[in-house]
Amino acid sequence: MSSTKNGDNNYLLEYLRSAAGNTFILFLGDFLYNLVLAIGSIFIARILGSEGYGAFSLALVPPLTLVSLLSLGIDTAATRYIQKFLAEENKSKAIYVVRSSLLMRSIINIVGAVACFVFSSQLAQILVNRAELGEYVRVASAIVFLQGVYSLVLSIFIGVNMAVGVSIAKITYSVSKTLVSIVMLMVFNMGVLGALIGNIIGYVIALVIALIFLAVLLRRFHKYSSNADGMKNVLWELLSYGIPLYASSIVSIAVSIYQNLLIAYALPLSDIGGYRAISNFNVLITVVASPISASLLPLFTHVFTKFQDMENMLKLSNKYTSFVLVPVTMIAMIFSRELIYIFYGSQYLFAYHYLPLLLAPNLLVGLGSLTIPVLLNAVGDTKANMKASIVSSIALVATSCLLTMVLKLGLWGYLTSLLISSAVGMLLVLAYARRYVRNPIDINQSIKIYLASTMAAAATIPIFHISVPRFVSAFRIAAGFTLFVLIYVAASVYFNIIREDDVEFIVKAFNRFPIVNIVINLLAKYALTLINLMGSDKKTR
Repeated sequence: MSSTKNGDNNYLLEYLRSAAGNTFILFLGDFLYNLVLAIGSIFIARILGSEGYGAFSLALVPPLTLVSLLSLGIDTAATRYIQKFLAEENKSKAIYVVRSSLLMRSIINIVGAVACFVFSSQLAQILVNRAELGEYVRVASAIVFLQGVYSLVLSIFIGVNMAVGVSIAKITYSVSKTLVSIVMLMVFNMGVLGALIGNIIGYVIALVIALIFLAVLLRRFHKYSSNADGMKNVLWELLSYGIPLYASSIVSIAVSIYQNLLIAYALPLSDIGGYRAISNFNVLITVVASPISASLLPLFTHVFTKFQDMENMLKLSNKYTSFVLVPVTMIAMIFSRELIYIFYGSQYLFAYHYLPLLLAPNLLVGLGSLTIPVLLNAVGDTKANMKASIVSSIALVATSCLLTMVLKLGLWGYLTSLLISSAVGMLLVLAYARRYVRNPIDINQSIKIYLASTMAAAATIPIFHISVPRFVSAFRIAAGFTLFVLIYVAASVYFNIIREDDVEFIVKAFNRFPIVNIVINLLAKYALTLINLMGSDKKTR
């Protein structure tokens, strides 16, 4: 019995290590993708000016809203079923999923693009209250088709564990969009229209590259032919899985529209500008969280199919996810002033007080806010996530209206309502998870991670009292980050968050990646030195 259990644990760690490798590839792709997009956005915003950049941003709202409305949950369903059928060694059905999802997505989004083109003025009036932007929306209508298919192809890549394809496609999009947009603006002086064309061409180039990768991938399975009945059955499975996700997305879109209206009516322009600026810092967390979430879905699906041992995998995943995301969030919180100054300049410093509260919902990751929803999707219980999303949205509408409109707390009230609604949603998915695992979260481990992060943050704060010119803020951040990491690792060893086997796992997970593996190895040596100094009880479980 013991050997069987150890064998299963070894399998779990091996799959987790594989997921960690995919996570890093996705992380690197997302990091470069967001970095290039950020640089491009700065250029575009400066060339267009605030009014032109606002028009450009608003013109994208109708087509992107239609993309969300037409998703039908197909992307997530494709990822899940491709991984499921490959785990069952049913390659024919996996091919059916790829072909049927692409066919369905193409037909639906072509119809959506035509509708966006024909009713551009009406959509501009309804969704952004700017009928005069109808011409720009008409040009941007091509994005309904391009972005929809592009997103699905990325989901297919994740399903077949082709993280490199995801990263290459995303980087291609960001680089193409940025370069073409700058050329359109600076060489041809095309203004908002040029920025929109740059966006469209970016999608075209990225989609062509992604489809080439996909075609090469499908050639490996050319012997598995498709038939109409097989594709029809798979289509039904995709829709059955995806419709609850689709319903949940409609709720999210409605809430997003409500949020935009609330902010417009309740906040002065200065607060709105500050809020939009600091919202971009959520990218710091998203760039880490998104690839982790994307890698966990096929991981949980495989484990559920093979071992039925979800509890151990969930706890391991939540531990390592929290070990990374909680301190990353804390760092962004304590360096909020410095980050805003570096990216936006002194004119936005008034908004740095709001950034910690904006980022606070990300701290719920220690209680399963990231891993548990992925688990529920992996076992096919998408209705649980849908219900949690609906209740969370109701909580957001109720609390934001009370705090922002009735009590007149402005942006403080609105950000507080975001935190409350996130907590409500997390508690619900935690309750649903108990249907499948007895103890979804190792609460003692999570408390230790919070405590270690808090100790590191408290020790780093005195750095801000060192008198240095504002223009060397980057050096202050570098020094503070280094101190934070050293103290956090030491506290993690002291509280038994990481031991020798954890260090070994992390090193092996990333030993194939240059530069990063050097940093990991240095931190591993530091952690192992501390483990040896603190005694044998820190070494193994």
